Amino acid sequence: MDSYSVGYANIALVKYWGKKSKNPVLPYNPNLSLRLDNLYSKTKIEKSKNNENEFYINDEKQSLEELNKIMNFIQKFVPNINEKITIKSYNTVPTAAGLSSSSSGTMALVLACNEYFNLQKTTKELVQISKEGSGSSCRSFYKMASWLENGEVEEIKCDLDLSMMVLVVDENRKKISSREAMERCVTTSTNFNDWVEAAKIDFEEMKIAIKENDFSKIGEITERNALYMHSTTEYATPSFSFLTDDSYKAMELVKNLRNEGLECYFTMDAGPNVKVLYLKENHEKIYRELEKLWKKKIIQCTQ
Repeated sequence: MDSYSVGYANIALVKYWGKKSKNPVLPYNPNLSLRLDNLYSKTKIEKSKNNENEFYINDEKQSLEELNKIMNFIQKFVPNINEKITIKSYNTVPTAAGLSSSSSGTMALVLACNEYFNLQKTTKELVQISKEGSGSSCRSFYKMASWLENGEVEEIKCDLDLSMMVLVVDENRKKISSREAMERCVTTSTNFNDWVEAAKIDFEEMKIAIKENDFSKIGEITERNALYMHSTTEYATPSFSFLTDDSYKAMELVKNLRNEGLECYFTMDAGPNVKVLYLKENHEKIYRELEKLWKKKIIQCTQ
């Protein structure tokens, strides 16, 4: 099989942060995301030539620990694998840098399994399977999607042409994984319950703003929600932060552009990199200004 299956990153405008249940995987609060079509992973599965299971990312053979994680996930929905396989994955997304590489990678893997093992699963079934590997990956199957507290994933229709770019602060692997960070916040953060209740309100307000094509409101909720999510790390035990001085500088750049009349907003997932949300019609102007001001890498995420 020569064809690759492609999975996309997504960035939540209303965040998912914490599992209420692991079996089935359910979020504490409803969340909503935008897919990033220029940030993707592609994966293919083929019969092993070495008579052993193998897993490669960007042509680098992964450790036995990483291989076992992948195989355990695959065997949940392909229980009787009677051959050794090689999994080859390529990322345009820096791995474990807070850029949703787990979402794109998991979606691509699920699609590759569906093709290689001829599972003939529907999109709805694949969406549910993907959550077992990465909760947020279930949203990547749609341009804009919500993941509800009952586990349902719904496509969101939006008439606005929303776009995103990333001001890259650090592409290196995070010191603490999203999963570990999330669990620490759920179990120890003193403002976690308040975050959940606030996020539920943000979600309802975001749905209204999208329906009304109110970009200013969408942006305000996006920023507010991201900052509240990150505050849970400061109140965890031990406390920690994904954000660096450069993260805050990037946020200030976005605020300054907005004050100058170029409407854009920031958000951050579990990492230091700052995503910029704007309307596609303003792409050239916003990119040109940020390129002058941000001396590090900028990734254009949407087409």
